[in-house]
Amino acid sequence: MAFDWDAFETELSMAAAKAVREMVEAADAETPYAVAFSEFYAETTGVIYLPNLALATEESVDDPDCRFSPPDWEYQHYEWADTDPQWGERLSAAVTGLPRAQWEQEWERFAEAMLNIAARTRTALVADGTLPADAVVYLDDEDAELLVRSLTADELRRHFPEYVAAAETERNVLAMPVEQRVSALAAAAGLAPGPPTELGRERAIELLLDTGTAAVPVGIAALGHPETAWVGAKLLADLNIATPEVLDALWAALPLRGNAHDWVATALGRLGVGLEVLARTELPAGSRSAAVAAPYRSFRDQGRGHPPLDYTLLAAGLADPSVAPIVAEDLKPGRGYCTLDAADLPGTRLGLDHSKPLIRCHAVIVISDLIGPMGPGNLDSDEVKALEKRIDELAADDPDSEVRRLAGYRART
Repeated sequence: MAFDWDAFETELSMAAAKAVREMVEAADAETPYAVAFSEFYAETTGVIYLPNLALATEESVDDPDCRFSPPDWEYQHYEWADTDPQWGERLSAAVTGLPRAQWEQEWERFAEAMLNIAARTRTALVADGTLPADAVVYLDDEDAELLVRSLTADELRRHFPEYVAAAETERNVLAMPVEQRVSALAAAAGLAPGPPTELGRERAIELLLDTGTAAVPVGIAALGHPETAWVGAKLLADLNIATPEVLDALWAALPLRGNAHDWVATALGRLGVGLEVLARTELPAGSRSAAVAAPYRSFRDQGRGHPPLDYTLLAAGLADPSVAPIVAEDLKPGRGYCTLDAADLPGTRLGLDHSKPLIRCHAVIVISDLIGPMGPGNLDSDEVKALEKRIDELAADDPDSEVRRLAGYRART
């Protein structure tokens, strides 16, 4: 049966209004200025939990840094959504196990419902005098996406000017000619000297990646400075532009000094020349192993693209006794593997039958993710069945206990 979103919104709007009235009553003569739904938690293809509900009053929040920090507020109502229909349990049951694409649709519907609940709650409580007319009722999520959507432009300007400033800065930067835009983004990302901006380092790097080839000189220039070399190397890897100019600059910076992880070697590995790094036996083992492990780790997913994956490089690294133990440690299950796309499948499918147990472990995990609920769901059904059959066989018959364990776990889920 489809989840009844209309009833969900109606009943939880009433429940939220009732809970806020109780908190206002507990606050006695204090002046409320904000109500927040906070502490959102969800697992992609898994549970979606209902948020907490909190009230802030002028008298109870005396620290300016906590003015819009709901976990620090005195008045909390953790059971506000414990209604007879048990909407929280019903929601998680309805979405758990859905394929990724369908789950994401349900998440967006949940977000829409929470935005409606917040708006209805504020309307009801201002109308009956529980809240003053200038009080805000908003969603306090970690990345502030729902926060921005839950407030009016005027409320954002008054209470969250940093988000308004960041949005305005981004609009101004995107309106610049490409060369000027790249310079501004490089400064905001900490890759080049320049004044601080409201944009934020992570967003600046995202926008820098969007400029593509125009960002290459920024990454190369950053390699020349010890404090920015690793960020420059990662930018070049994420850009996925393996021109002779880029490769020459990375080779010149190898190995990266004074860093626990050689991001230059990692970049070379991700750009398709890991075998060449491995062959440079005069390099530190940490650099060579970083180049070997790089294409198989989750850092690969942060880039604009990547070469199709196969296990040639990893097999060579595991055959080299000087780096094999480091590579094996870096790629232990649970360390964070890359996410496959359809172009990776021909090369990784062969890993299920590889002689090296670590490669079979990696292939079992990444292929199971690709064909499971977290995957795109658009693969050929016969191909998926064949892969599932092979993973079932590994769960039953593989000579390595870790491969059997991982294949058995993936087969059950």
